[in-house]
Formats: sequence, C-alpha cells, structure tokens
Amino acid sequence: MPVSFALLAGMRLGVRETHLFFLLLLVVTAVHAIYEGVHWQLGPLYLAVALLLFVSLAVRAEDVAPVVALRGTGLVALLLTAASCVLCYVLPMFHLPTPTGPYATGTSLLCFTDTGRDTSGDPLSGEQQGKDAGGRPLMVQLWYPARPSNHPFAVYRRWKETTPVSSYQSVLRTRSRTDAPLFSHGGPWPLLIFNPAWMGQRTQSTFLMQELASHGFIVVSIDHTWYSGRVAFPDGQVTDASGAPDIGNFDHSTIEEQLALGSRYTRIEAEDDIFVLDQMLALNNDPRSQWYRSMDANRVGALGHSLGGAAAEEACYLDGRIRAALNMDGWSFGDVLARGLNKPLMLMYEKGTMMAPPDSELASLPEPAQRYWQMDRENRAAVEAGLRRFGGFRLAIDGTSHWNFSDRALYSPLRSRTGAGTIAPARAHAIIGQYALAFFSRYLRGTQEPLLSRRSGTFPEADFEIFRVAEVSGASAAAGVTGVRAVPREPAMRVGAGQR
Repeated sequence: MPVSFALLAGMRLGVRETHLFFLLLLVVTAVHAIYEGVHWQLGPLYLAVALLLFVSLAVRAEDVAPVVALRGTGLVALLLTAASCVLCYVLPMFHLPTPTGPYATGTSLLCFTDTGRDTSGDPLSGEQQGKDAGGRPLMVQLWYPARPSNHPFAVYRRWKETTPVSSYQSVLRTRSRTDAPLFSHGGPWPLLIFNPAWMGQRTQSTFLMQELASHGFIVVSIDHTWYSGRVAFPDGQVTDASGAPDIGNFDHSTIEEQLALGSRYTRIEAEDDIFVLDQMLALNNDPRSQWYRSMDANRVGALGHSLGGAAAEEACYLDGRIRAALNMDGWSFGDVLARGLNKPLMLMYEKGTMMAPPDSELASLPEPAQRYWQMDRENRAAVEAGLRRFGGFRLAIDGTSHWNFSDRALYSPLRSRTGAGTIAPARAHAIIGQYALAFFSRYLRGTQEPLLSRRSGTFPEADFEIFRVAEVSGASAAAGVTGVRAVPREPAMRVGAGQR
C-alpha cells in the first residue's frame, strides 16, 4: 500500500532502489503465503503485487515513464489492495479459541464401513446403495489429549470437503496437531461421540472438540453420510447432503409429517453412533491399534448440535454403554421425545434472537410459521415433562442463536452472514465449553462440579435450570411422559448380545 501511495504522488525511485524494494515486497508476500496459506480473499492483493513487480521489472535506466502512467498503476494497485482488505474482513482467516485444558490436542481421521446395516427404511438408500454396495461408509474425526510434538497443525477442513467460497478453510489451521501421539498417562480416557447439525460437518464445532480433548476426553465426530455436508472418502468418493430432506421446513408438510421425518433420521444417525462406538471399542481392544487401551468403555457420552443433539439423546436411550447425553439447541425426536431419557441429560438452547410469538399474534402468521412455532412449543413441553420426571439440566444462553453452538459464528463479523446472535462468539463458546465440560466430568468422571450445583452466578448470560428426579407412580412410569404427540415408531434396531 505505501508503494501505491508513492506512485499516486508521482514519486520516482532509482532503478536499483526500485528493484530492491519490489524484491522485498515479493519476499514478504511469499512468507505470508507460506505462514497463512494461499487463499482467495487475497487474490486481488496477489494481483496488485504482480502488477507492481511487472512495473519494477520494466524499469530501465533510460526509461522515463509518464507520471500519469505511474499514478494509474498506483491507483489500480491501491484499489486491488483495498478489495482484499474488504474480503478479509467479511470472511477472515478466523482463529479458534485456545483450549483451556492442561493437554495439547491431536486429531486423526478414520473411515469405518457398516456392511451389516439394513438401510431399507432410508428413502435415500435406493440410489446410494447402488453407489456404495459395500455398505454404509462413515468418515469420523478424533480429537484427543496428545503429547507435545512437532506434528503440523491440522487444517480446519480438507480441500475436497469445501466449496469455492469456503476453500480458504482448507489452509486455515486449528489448534490440534495432525496424528500427534496420544498422551498415554492419565488414560484410559472417557469417550464422547459428537453429531453435527443436519447437513453440517464433523468439523463444525471444532472449538468444543478441542476444548473437551484438552481436558482429557477422546471425542469422535461423525459425518453422517448423505446427511452431512461434503465428505471425502479414502477411495476418492465425495458425497454431500444434496438429496437430504429439509427437516424443519413446514412449507409443504404437517407437524405429524415433520415428527415422522425427524424421528426417522434421528434413528439412522443414532445407529451410526452405536456402530462407530462398536468400532472405537474394537480398536480399544486391539493390541495392534494405536488406540489400544486408550478409551474407557464404562465412561461413554454423546452430544450433538441441532438434529445431531436429538441423535445423541436417541443413541443414549438405545445403548446402555452411553451414560449421558448433551443436546445443543435441537428438538427431540423418537423414543426420547415420547418417553423421556432416564439418564443424565443436559439441553442447551439459544435465547433472545428467535423469540416465540405470543398466542395473540400466532394466528396472524403464515401457516408454515404457525406450524413451526406450534411444534416448537409442543417439543419443549414434552422435553420439560421428561426433565421433570427423570431429572436433568436446561441451559439458555442470552444473546445466542442456533449457530453460536458451532464455529460458524467465527466465520465473519457480519451476523447477517453467520446467523450468529448478539453475544460475542468467544463468550458464547466459553460458556458452552464450561457447561459441557462440567456435565461430562460429573457423569463420566464422578467429579464435583460447582457449576452444575447452582442456578446462576459464574456467567450472567446463562439461565441455568436444575431438574430433580420426580417421584412417579408405577402406572405413570409405565405410561411414559404424558402430553406428547404420538411419534411413528421405527422398526427395532439390531442389538448385539449383552450390549444394550
């Protein structure tokens, strides 16, 4: 930029000084590209540097360039540089928060294929099974406590799993080192299974994955094939969620149809969770595996965002090995909605950015909006009935939106692009991380967690409710949670002997 202003002012440099200055400019640009990675937001700046270098190489001792030409070059370079500044502001190379735990964090990718799954109940299985006759492949990513090492910091997303707009994330570095050696002292570690939002990605809440791993948890995040964003497999295949139904869209569906749809896919993702748990524990029992004896099979939890939170609850309901569940701003579906969850449960909700309209205004809304808010109200009432019966926790964070429970709030300072709430993203992530850590530490490690014993105090933005286990009669217990709209039942899932 100083060079652009100099050219605009009509200043002239000697040939030697010009060449040296632009050589320095080239070196600085190259060092920056190596340090931060080449990304499209700096495309105009790269073009400006190329233009200035061209001018530098064209300069000869006998040349007498017109002042107007120099000023034109300076103006073009200045505009290109300003364009890059704007692009970098709108979509910055964001920084994930530094994990607060005592351990460094590592991350690794694994691919599992479920060859025994009956996917006949999946409407997408007809076309996809033709492509993947060998079974249902699942890409998973692990975050874990790691020994200090010189392994490179992992990229946020792999290039094949990005779009042209998000391609810069393939050079953006996280706080975790790729395939770093596992920190063996202190293990075996509790295991957590994470589900992203519907059509989300396994990396979407990396802030939370790294935070939990830094405190001594192994976290495995699942890309639910055909229902997650772009997923690249080892054989080169790339899948996406282009064929997935629009869950939560009431433009052409009733509440009953949305309940059936949500319950169907919640069950499929819960089955993914249980299959991945089987595979992780198989690695845990395999002396040839690097994960041998790294996980404690008696300390397993599940968590997720949006529909992924419902899947975490459902997996916890279906599998006795999963001892606790955390649902981050998701409706509940399936068995948990109909019957409640008789295990430790925490629900986190947005607050203050998407308020339900009062009853007096509901009838004036378009029919799809009426159905949405009616289902939201019924869902929350059913969830509260389950909490009152079995106990649990409910947290609402003031100023948050649905996407504050992911990294998306960091993607841009413009909330119109991210859908984030009014709260500072770092503040929201700190609150989410502390409550998630306290919840799983209490129920998987048995530690005393003062954060879970009081309604408020540490975080003024947090509206935290504690539900005690209610005494119910035998008849009430047999009937399940009352006041819940009937949910169509899915076929019973496969159960391994002694596992459920």
